[in-house]
This record gives sequence, C-alpha cells and structure tokens, in this order.
Amino acid sequence: MSRRRTATRNPARVATVDLPPDPGARVALPHLDKGLPLDGGGVSAAGANVLREDLPLPVCTLRDAALRANSRALLDFLGAVGRATGADVVLAPHGKTTMSPELFRRQLADGCFGITLATARQVRVARHFGVARVLLANELVGRREIDWVLAELRRDAGFAFTCLVDSVDGVGRLAERAAANPAGRPLDVLLEAGYSGGRCGVRTLAEGADVARAVADAAPLLRLAGVEGYEGLLQTSPADGRDEAAAAVVRFVADLARALDGAGLLDDADPVLLSAGGSSFYDLAARILAEPALGRPTRIVVRSGCYLTHDAGLYEPLLRRLVARDPIARAEGLAFTPALEVWAAVLSVPEAGLAVLGAGRRDFGEDAGPPALARHVRDGEERPAPWLAEARIERVSDQHAMVALPDGAGVRVGDVVALSPSHPCTTFDKWRAIHVVDEATTVLETVRTYF
Repeated sequence: MSRRRTATRNPARVATVDLPPDPGARVALPHLDKGLPLDGGGVSAAGANVLREDLPLPVCTLRDAALRANSRALLDFLGAVGRATGADVVLAPHGKTTMSPELFRRQLADGCFGITLATARQVRVARHFGVARVLLANELVGRREIDWVLAELRRDAGFAFTCLVDSVDGVGRLAERAAANPAGRPLDVLLEAGYSGGRCGVRTLAEGADVARAVADAAPLLRLAGVEGYEGLLQTSPADGRDEAAAAVVRFVADLARALDGAGLLDDADPVLLSAGGSSFYDLAARILAEPALGRPTRIVVRSGCYLTHDAGLYEPLLRRLVARDPIARAEGLAFTPALEVWAAVLSVPEAGLAVLGAGRRDFGEDAGPPALARHVRDGEERPAPWLAEARIERVSDQHAMVALPDGAGVRVGDVVALSPSHPCTTFDKWRAIHVVDEATTVLETVRTYF
C-alpha cells in the first residue's frame, strides 16, 4: 500500500492514511467475487462498461459524480452552520455504511474529521488501512476487544480513539483492562445520552453524573472527553412530532454537557467533544449542540454515514423535511443525488404485466422497502422509460425480483434495468467489489468492502 498525506480543507485536521491503490490502477482482484469479469483475469475492471455488459450481471455500481457532489454538499452545509453559530462543526461519517477503505479515503481527503465505526472489528479494518482518528459510536465491553484497542493506542501515538460509556459497570470493565494492559495514555470516552425506548445511553442527568464520576475515579486510565447521543432511530417514527422528539434527544446531550461541566466532571479534553446526528437530523444536532456555553472550547461531531450515496426511498423524503425546517439548508441549496445502483438483466416476461429480474435479496437490501426502478437499457443504450415511475417490485427471492409492469412498458428478455436501493447500508454489505463509474457507466475504479 502507498502511504501519503491527504489534503483537507483545514491543515490542522490532516490524517495520514495508508491508501488503497489509485483509482484505475491495475491491481489483483479476487475474480470469484460477483460483479467481476468471468474470465478470471485478476486485474482491475477499469474501462469496462456496464451498458455494454462488459461485466456479468448483477453488478453494483457507484456514480462518481454523485459521490463527489454529495461529499461537497454536506461538508459545505456543516461549514455554513458553523459560521452562522460560531461553532466548530466537523463530520466523522459512519463507516459502517460502506466499510470501504477507498471511500474512507475520499471522505478524509475531502476534509472529514475522522471515521465513525460501530464494532472493534470495524475499527481493526480502518486501522489496517491507516485511518488515524476513530470514534467508536458504541460501548466497548468485550475483554479481548478492549485489550486490542489498548494495545493499538500503545503501539501508535498518532492513533486518536474514543468510545462510549453509559454505565458504571461499563466504566469498570474499561478501567480493569486498562489497569492490566496500560496504554500509556488515557482511553478517551464519551458519556452516551439515551432516551426511553431507545438504545444505549443514560436516561437521566443523575445517571449521567454517576457514570461521569466513575470515569473520574478511573483517572488517569480513562478520560471523559465529552458527551454523545444518537437520535437517528426516530427517523421512522410518526412524522407528527418526529422532529421535536429528535431535538429533545440532542438537547439532553447538551444538558448533560452543561451539568457535567458545572460539576467539574469533564476531564481536560480540549476541545470537549459533543456528538450526535445520523443521516436524518444532523441539522438539529449541529444547531442545538452549538448552544451550551461550557468553560472551554467545544467541537461538534456529526456522524452521518448515508449522505455519501444517499437514496431515493428512505433518505430523500427525510432530506426534503430537513431542508424545509433549516434556513441554511435552503440558502445553500442542500441536495444529494442517489449514487448506488444494482444492475440486473430481464430474465423472463412470463405473462402480461410481469417481468423477472436477475437480482434479489442477495444483491440489494429491502429492509426499507424494495429498490426503485431507475434506468432501462437495451442493446447497450439507455432508453427513455416513463414506465419506470409506475413499475414496482412486488416480490423478491434470493436471486430474482418480480416486477409489476404498467401497460405498454415494452420490456424484453435481455434488457437491463438499474435498481436504486433504499437505505444503502444493507446493499453495501451484499458486495465485496463495487465499481465506481462515470456518467457513461465506464468503470473508473473498483472499491472493496470489509463487512
């Protein structure tokens, strides 16, 4: 792997990353993975064209232009919020969405503060590819996992790592392992704020103070670096009151930070980290977390993961709602383009009004509903297809999707259809090789995933 210094918008936030090969480089690829050439040549698929069917179907692609535009859009928006509020607002995108080192590279090079992850194994992947700053947005409780993180902190003085705590027991487990396997510096933790019916996190200020005192008692093994919360589960709650519920979760994060600061329980972290914001409410997170007036500088860390690829099903309606409620989003013209597509052949048109595609639940996620039908190709050329807006996937099996067609669709066996999945996380984990393509669907590079 090459080692280079990535350029960011703020030189103080430069991260050193062991980068995967440059886009388009001819590198060995495990040719048995789906979506790669059948001839087993074992080299980059760069130059292959999806419309020409140079690659076996189904195949998964990412539109390069959309990735670039989406990355710029969110960073520009958060920068505008920071200027308006006077806050230091940064993005540490959730890497669990893609688990792709090549995409991590893009995000860090564009100016992201670090990469958020969910498990110790995901952290191991990021570290293998040289990611220098990781926020584990989860509790770290397994002895083997704690020991590995401590060893990594001891091995690399440049590794910045933070995990979450929400219980005295959890703090005790970290402190016990840190005493047995000293890292040579404190293990940074964020107090996690939760809410009734949510996931992890303390539910009251009093519980938060108890956990914070436990961290203070474990010094210098542990250090309370700030407060964190996750409001993203509320994105599927009823629309009436959804924004207010999400804002309440973020306000609890701010309230905890103020209370802990007033009690002298925030350690010497400078700046204090305040973090929230999945892919639905990051505007609320950035604005509300800018409000606490603490006794030292703060940094707001937003953790959206799905912005990079977006989608037309789950996140586009949520984005429209965000833009409607946020004046800066409207002024900035905040918009994203779906970048992720799964291409499938029409295998059969066995009866009127039905087409069977050669892709199924092994190829795309359907936890947020089936993919939309996005593009229609015949003999290597994309065709105008007004029928796509009316067609819908009605049933899915492992390798097939049954599409209900409107009258006059004119679909034939051998045609190719591009599917636009909803909730990109559960499509990425179906593929180990995903091709980044230009607008003519020519492959520019192939990114790997490590789920």
